[in-house]
Amino acid sequence: MDSADSDASTILTDYPASSPSRPSSASSAPSLAATFDGKPKPLLSGAATSVHFEICDTPTAGRAVFAAGDIAANTLLWRSDDLTVSSLLQEYRREVCGQCFAYNYGRDLRIQDHIVGFAFCSDECQRTWRQENGEVGVRAWAEVKKLAKRKSKEDSELVDIDLPRPTPEEIAQAWDATKTQADLILTFRMAELANDVEGGPQNLTLNGNGNGNGPITKQHRKAVQKALQQPVHADIMGFCVSGIIAQYQAPQRWDHVLSLAVDPTPYSSADDLRAFTRTYLHLLAVLPPQLLPFTTPQSLLTLSSRDSHNAFGIRSLEDEGSELFGHGCWPAASYFNHSCSPNVNKRREGRAWEFRASRDVGKGEQLCITYLGGEEKAMPRETRMSTLRRNWGFECGCKRCEEGPAV
Repeated sequence: MDSADSDASTILTDYPASSPSRPSSASSAPSLAATFDGKPKPLLSGAATSVHFEICDTPTAGRAVFAAGDIAANTLLWRSDDLTVSSLLQEYRREVCGQCFAYNYGRDLRIQDHIVGFAFCSDECQRTWRQENGEVGVRAWAEVKKLAKRKSKEDSELVDIDLPRPTPEEIAQAWDATKTQADLILTFRMAELANDVEGGPQNLTLNGNGNGNGPITKQHRKAVQKALQQPVHADIMGFCVSGIIAQYQAPQRWDHVLSLAVDPTPYSSADDLRAFTRTYLHLLAVLPPQLLPFTTPQSLLTLSSRDSHNAFGIRSLEDEGSELFGHGCWPAASYFNHSCSPNVNKRREGRAWEFRASRDVGKGEQLCITYLGGEEKAMPRETRMSTLRRNWGFECGCKRCEEGPAV
């Protein structure tokens, strides 16, 4: 559990073998149809398998999905129900079901679980949510809810989207800077736990745990107090807790997340990075002890670096998805690349995504979805390209973008 054991700089360049990383739009690669040769490729953990497509390497866009044969319009290509990490925005947690994401159109749902801070559309959804999170996960959400309730000021200021993203070096430095305080908090928490279990003295000495030796002092208590006094960013905290619980509850699915493309600069700004490092210290101070081994700079940086370019927005199912409730990571669905004129439609059905051919597709043709949501799909070319560059980190070269400035 020693935070010193996690080298924050390592994960920034830790691409898996044959990474599906997509540094540019898949549709910008020349002759991508020629990439498909009909031969099975070794798949990364959690990748989709289907009679309709193969996942193949491409020259410039990592791995991509290609039609294994001719496909008729409206054919169901894939149904992805492997949601591993999700984050509902705080402002929607009273009107969007925490389990199935059903939207109550601005009105509070019938079941408000004030212990964990989520609402549900039915008793079944509430039971399923609690079962999937497990006893430890439910305790974690309860502690986070209490922490957020105690805070009089939430860190929710708008961020200038034009600010530079922190570099890998700056990210590593920011996480390394948490080490001293994190060690003090962990020592305090472990001493607290040992005291609760053994009935020992308050000044319990911990030896050999990698989090410092000696009695619990005022310095340890101040480290905890300092962390708890910092502003809380509820959305970032929810995202981090979901990822930590996923590692604890579903290690196999977490392995699927590890196979996804790595974004070495996942934080939108220096303020965003600081909110994550503050959240890390918050969580060390309040999470159940079973989750502390998963609450490290490395695990949280891994979470951000994989989620950054692989997440799907959780939007309303009506009104062209104009309402964005949050986002989630469905690893198997992350292999579809982007096009502004996609040949695959995606639609969320509760906690699953369905992918259908939007037109007839020929064998060897790349199967693409759009990463744009809501009104973004109708934006002019330059605005679309700017949005994709800012949010997804690539220059779009799809046919629609190459044709010029028309919408």
